[in-house]
Amino acid sequence: MSSIWQDIRLSIRMMLKNPSFAILGIATLALGIGAGTAIFSLVNGFLLRPLPGSKDNTQLFAVAFSSPHEGDLHGASYLDYMDYRAHADAFADMTAYTLGAGILSADNRSDRVILNYVAGDFFSALGLQPAIGRLFYPGEGDRSGTGAVMVIGYSLWQQRFSADPSVVGKSVTLKGKPITIIGVAPKELIGPYTPIETGAYLPLGAMGIFSQQTDFFTNRDRSDLKVLARPLPGIAKDQAQASLQVIADQLAREYPTTNTGVRVAMVPERLARPDPQDSTGSTLVAIVFAAMVGLVLVVTCVDVANLILVRATGRRKEIALRAALGAGRWRMLRQWITEGLVLSSFGGVAGAGLGWALSRLAGRIRLPDSVPIRVNFSFDWRVFVCVAAIVILCGIVIGAAPALRAFRLDLNTALREGAQSGLLGGRRGRMRGALVVAQVTGAFVVLTAAGLFLHSLMTAESMDLGFRPQGVLNLAMDATQLGYDQARGAALFREIKDRVRTLPGVESATFASSVPMSFYLEESAVRKEGQAGLPDDQAAFMLYNRVDENYFTTMRISILRGRAFTSDDTANSQRVAIVNETFAKTFWPNQNPIGRHFIAGNPDTRPVEVAGVARDGRYGSLAEDAQRSFYLPIAQRYTASRVLQVRSALPPASLANTIESQIRALDPNLPVFDVMTMEQSLGGHNGFFLLRVGVLVAASLGTLSLLLAVVGVYGVISYATSLSTHEIGIRMALGAKRSDVLRLILGQGLKLVGIGLACGAAISLTLARFIASLLYRIGAMDPGAFIGVFVILLSAGCVACYLPAWRATQVDPMIALRHE
Repeated sequence: MSSIWQDIRLSIRMMLKNPSFAILGIATLALGIGAGTAIFSLVNGFLLRPLPGSKDNTQLFAVAFSSPHEGDLHGASYLDYMDYRAHADAFADMTAYTLGAGILSADNRSDRVILNYVAGDFFSALGLQPAIGRLFYPGEGDRSGTGAVMVIGYSLWQQRFSADPSVVGKSVTLKGKPITIIGVAPKELIGPYTPIETGAYLPLGAMGIFSQQTDFFTNRDRSDLKVLARPLPGIAKDQAQASLQVIADQLAREYPTTNTGVRVAMVPERLARPDPQDSTGSTLVAIVFAAMVGLVLVVTCVDVANLILVRATGRRKEIALRAALGAGRWRMLRQWITEGLVLSSFGGVAGAGLGWALSRLAGRIRLPDSVPIRVNFSFDWRVFVCVAAIVILCGIVIGAAPALRAFRLDLNTALREGAQSGLLGGRRGRMRGALVVAQVTGAFVVLTAAGLFLHSLMTAESMDLGFRPQGVLNLAMDATQLGYDQARGAALFREIKDRVRTLPGVESATFASSVPMSFYLEESAVRKEGQAGLPDDQAAFMLYNRVDENYFTTMRISILRGRAFTSDDTANSQRVAIVNETFAKTFWPNQNPIGRHFIAGNPDTRPVEVAGVARDGRYGSLAEDAQRSFYLPIAQRYTASRVLQVRSALPPASLANTIESQIRALDPNLPVFDVMTMEQSLGGHNGFFLLRVGVLVAASLGTLSLLLAVVGVYGVISYATSLSTHEIGIRMALGAKRSDVLRLILGQGLKLVGIGLACGAAISLTLARFIASLLYRIGAMDPGAFIGVFVILLSAGCVACYLPAWRATQVDPMIALRHE
């Protein structure tokens, strides 16, 4: 132990003896470790940290189902969930929840909030305690029409109610109906649908009060419930899943129409965020960014190892004396690794601080749309273990490099302090050459991934969305709690639109029930005419939008056949619809869809007639394939919650205050929210947000790896050239021109850069196919990204090699000959 402390003291003395070396090494390590810590804290918060609670929530699973008529994993119906819970003997806990949204009104203010309708045992199943008040009791509000009580999220309590403890027992209005707040959820609970933060929790039974899904409690076709379960101690996942499959098979025999072919899957809750079908994609994203961080750390270690090699060359006589006095290889290896560990420890502390700062910064990122996104980036034991592992690995790597070099040291030569050979010296420069190749290779792979993500984003942002978002302002509003009947509500909205259309700079205005690629979209079952008896599991489900007659003009959506809606499409006229191209081709292939009919909604709903065909567009997300969708006149399908969309020749954001003042003049109590441009809305979670975040992270890592590689290449070539000063002097004394020396050194350096580029390209081509599913409309072998990275690194390599080569040509041959 005393010898270890001796090694540590010596390492610290050596750092103090050469503070510039120590500062440069620590700063380099801090950059690499800081980037790794920040990325790991993100992965930890999203995929590794279990739901909070006093129980072992690492053993919590998301229970999902697949069926012949639904390809992706989905949830359970309320009736199926009740059957599973009643017979699931292999589980200690089984609970469920489903998503919703509503307008919460209190104290003369209205806000849109994300809701979770949860089973009564939801909080107890997780082992959670309230911040104040109480949570739901097991069984509370599990039956339809019961449970007009609410637990609000901690953030909503802080921001909306100013953390007032008297909020417990307060009566507020949700979706125009009274409800009582009984408690506040614990601070650490973001919500089960991570990373979307829950604003309020209601019992499942409240669906019968606050939701329009009238068949939620009676229809086994509705797969709305997301189920969470924890097996009994000693019960393995496969055994628990098999027990649920037995129940599923029994339900298939009892209800063959709805439950035939249902298969059960159990996914660890941490990997099933936000949905079980996303587990593969989330894990792949984590692996890709972890690999990029790993490569950045490799480049970082190589940079620092090069610094230590440079310093080790100056300590050749010291090393030789140690060896001559009997120091064995293991003793010298331990000393070098100790120095590496001490240096990486300081770098780890600085890097952890940098990672913490970056994590805090990332935690402040908010979506431009109204969906509250939050991930817990705080450091826990997993982050500290990761930092410790990185520090130890870096210390071993940067300490082993000079130790291996010292093992090959010729004692006689070192003791005589003979001539040293640099990059031009052949064998002695091989390790430094290998470091150059490693740095360029790692940088190429990271930059290629960044280039692919960037090209993917550029492709997505330039794509045809089917509508023109530029110049459009969105203002959401909800008249539900104002007490207006349909006639008064329709008159209010009509007056709002008429006033807005007359404002200076406004080209057109329209109302719609939803905005493309937002969180609040509407879906309906669709049946062809004559298929009224078709069960829901055989009907087609698709997104739709309720719009008025100005919608297609305002959004610049082309009508390809038939007509757009007009003011004559009223509640008393023929029910009509406009379908998109994919809808028409699917339902009536090679036929004229105009005048055809279909049923939207419940089987007993009146058929609607196709009046026109609109261009395809993007409705749910950027990544979706062409899908069927349709539009209904908002006058025929009234809704009190809608979005005013205004197209302006002026910057649309500049009209927001003026439009809101016009709305307040008509009714100051009408809630207006989510006021943003259409382009801002498209930056949300279903739009460009994830792509942009991915590009930002990848570009940051790529830039860091490029910077480290350039500095490393420059340092190696510069140092090797300085060691070759004597040889350069001899060449110039024998008649070599300065241009010959320049070409020689450039050629040696660029040869190593070229090998690194070739290795990096080979590795990138091999690994690129693993991220193909994360790219949008470009191939993993995208030539633009590979060529761009090749040019950038080659140019950077040329600059890094040219500067020391040019400096070498300025040496006076006579001085160079006296160099050693």
